[in-house]
Amino acid sequence: MSLFQCSFFSKILCTTTKVLVSLPSYGSAKSLELPVEQVHNRREKKVLYLLHGMFEDETIWLRRSNVERYATEYEVALVMPYGENSYYTDMAHGLPYFTYLTEELPRFIQNSFGIMQNPNNTAIAGLSMGGYGACKAAFLRPDLFGAFASISGAVDMQQLADMAEQVGMASLVKNIVGHPEKIPSSDTDIFYLAQQCMERNVDVPKGYISCGLEDEACYPMNQKLKEHLEKIGYPFQYHESHGAHEWNFWDAEIQKIVKWLREV
Repeated sequence: MSLFQCSFFSKILCTTTKVLVSLPSYGSAKSLELPVEQVHNRREKKVLYLLHGMFEDETIWLRRSNVERYATEYEVALVMPYGENSYYTDMAHGLPYFTYLTEELPRFIQNSFGIMQNPNNTAIAGLSMGGYGACKAAFLRPDLFGAFASISGAVDMQQLADMAEQVGMASLVKNIVGHPEKIPSSDTDIFYLAQQCMERNVDVPKGYISCGLEDEACYPMNQKLKEHLEKIGYPFQYHESHGAHEWNFWDAEIQKIVKWLREV
């Protein structure tokens, strides 16, 4: 893989932001034997936007997992943006990270790396906070993402608001959503967004949901999301196995997800 560390000024965020881009290497002996047009086409096969969790940054996936090795094996390009503690939303008291993620960043990737992106070759995934962001982006932008994956996703914003209140972090959630009582049936309500996506009569992104059995905070949320998606007939896979909210579980899952992307 070739790794690019990008720092650029975002007009939407009105600040300089960072993104890591890992691309399959096309300078190998095998690649050099191919016609130029075939090498170019390989670059357009699969692109995975990979979102970090809360209190982390764009470097964490490469530092704590083997995702780059898995992406090399399956020739998947990785786009790893910085999302602050925004839950990848247009924050009530903060920056418009959802608009940045779904509008400006894809343009930057296409213009900078010549990678054409469409639902057939573009997916989004994340862990914890990033799992929430991946679900939201897929449900609201099926025109951009054809598949999504949530690993140990913190997907129930109402429950997160209640938990934050209990541990003295209510201001963090209020920065994201404003008043928590406005969460139901809003664009921060993942369950509502999934329902709306199904009702729009479009090709919905295929889903992959996973969570560890020992993940005390997120396992109940993911069971709730599983039941909701089954109820509305949403196309997805659900996986659970022993594991807590930690990197051993996440590394094993992202390997499965990268392989799954080659099949959807």
